[in-house]
This record gives sequence, structure tokens and C-alpha cells, in this order.
Amino acid sequence: MLVVIIQTIDFLITQIVLFYGFIVAGYLIARLSGMGKRANKHLNSVLINILVPILIFHSLLTSTPTSLLEIPIFLTITLLIHVLGPLLMYLRLRGREINDQTKGSLFIGSTFTNALFIPLPLVMIFIGQTAVPFVIMFALTQMLLFVTLGSVMGATFGGKDAGWQKITRDAVIFPPFLAAILSLLLLIFNVELPSDLATLLSLNSPLTTYLALVSVGLGVGVRFSLADVRTALNVVAIRQLAIPMIFIPIILMTTLSQISTQVLILESLMPPAILTVVYAAGFDLDVEIASTTVTVGTLLLLPLIPILTFILG
Repeated sequence: MLVVIIQTIDFLITQIVLFYGFIVAGYLIARLSGMGKRANKHLNSVLINILVPILIFHSLLTSTPTSLLEIPIFLTITLLIHVLGPLLMYLRLRGREINDQTKGSLFIGSTFTNALFIPLPLVMIFIGQTAVPFVIMFALTQMLLFVTLGSVMGATFGGKDAGWQKITRDAVIFPPFLAAILSLLLLIFNVELPSDLATLLSLNSPLTTYLALVSVGLGVGVRFSLADVRTALNVVAIRQLAIPMIFIPIILMTTLSQISTQVLILESLMPPAILTVVYAAGFDLDVEIASTTVTVGTLLLLPLIPILTFILG
């Protein structure tokens, strides 16, 4: 048991080092090369058009089923955790003069958390292997929201004077959304990925994650200012303070099992997702704000990690 705990702690430390290492690498490339904008543009094009669609395709077609009895309550709370974020952000921004590109990044950042990359090693330490299916279910639900609600948000705020026809078209033809539709169609017809293809596509997951982290660093390196940090704190306050304060008591009052309760509490504490930066770039939103929000939110999460045992009960 002790060996497993030590190995899991080592894995978490490695993940955190890699997480910040790739962000720093992107930041240094932007600062030292003077080609941050161009590099970020090309990298995000690859992520949006190729890697993220493959990630969605593979995740949906290889998802692991979990306890059927808890799914309705679990999914309801998962949806509410996501929807309350942009609602609170709307109340926060109402009446304030902020350009649409920045608003779009703030709305997406307040909606979507880091649902997999950070929570997965944390549950291995603090909860155990049996919690993994619940993390996967939360992440898959968020992925579906990303390609639907996230695409609508991006299309709404990404263009000036865009009518609903253009917004709908931009959302529908967004490559991650198309990948989700194709995956769901294959699921409906019970089409399974060949094992060799599934293994090959699984290699895309870490590649997408690490390149997205480089994109975060590039975005911060192009233009980082205290003004960005102050604006980003609007998302952090909602995503990592207000949401947990509201939902943790609700989660504790449900009839969910201890494991699923702990997963929901952990997920409610997570910072904005790395993919928000990719979406911001894909829809021509404020990439710098999105990058700063992810970085600041993740930095502020680290002090909580040593006391997660007490938070999770």
C-alpha cells in the first residue's frame, strides 16, 4: 500500500512539473524568439483542426460505464456546476464596458474546469482507483458541453455584429463539434474502435495536453500584464471560490456514494481548463486573458493540494 501511495505521489509531482514546464517553455519561446503570435496561431490551428477532434473522438468511443443508479444525480450536479459559472459571470459583468472578445474568454473560463489532467492523479492519491470512472464521466460530460455550449459562446463573442445564422454556422462547423457528432453517431450504431486504432489514438491525449500547455505559455508570453491578472481573477473568484462554496453543501446533502461525492467536490475546486485557451484562439477571443486565467487559477490551486484529505473528508 505504501509503495502505491509513493508511486502515485511521484506521478502527481511529475504531472505538476510537466504542467508548468510546458507552460514555461511556451512562455520562453514567445519572449525569446519574438515569434510568439505566429507560433501560437499555427499551434492552435493544429489543436483545433486535428488533435482536439481526435481527442473527443477517442474519449467518447472508449468511455467506461460507471454505476447506473448514480448517473442521473451525478450528471445533474455536473451540469449545474458548469452552468452556474457563466450565470455568475453574467451578473458580474452586467453593466461593465468590456469588449466581446474578453467577455467570451471570461465566460468560457468560468464554465469549464480542468476536469481530467489534474483531477485524475489527485483521485489516485486521495480516493483510489474506484473513483476513476466518475472522473471520466465528469470529463466526458464537460467535453460534450465544450463542443455545444462552448462553441455557441465562442461564436457569439468571437465576431463583431454576427447574427444568429453566423453564430449557428460557426458553432456547427467547429471541428471539435463535428468530431463529437461523428462519435455519437458511431455509438448509436454500436460501432467500436479496433483495439489497434484505439491504442494509436490514445497517444494523442498526452500530445494534445502538452501542446495545449505550450499554447498557454505562448499566449501569456505574447502579452502578460497586471491588467490581465486582475481581469482573470474574475474567473478564478467564481470558478474556484463561489462554485465550491455553493455546491459542496449541496453535494454533501445528496444520496450519492462517498466516492462520487468526493469526485464532485474535487472537480468543483478545479481551475479553468487548458482547452479554454485553444477555444479562445479558435474563435478569435482574447487568448491572453484565457492563458492568464488558466495559469493564475492553477497556481492558486496548488496550496490546496496538501489539505485535500481534510476537504474531501
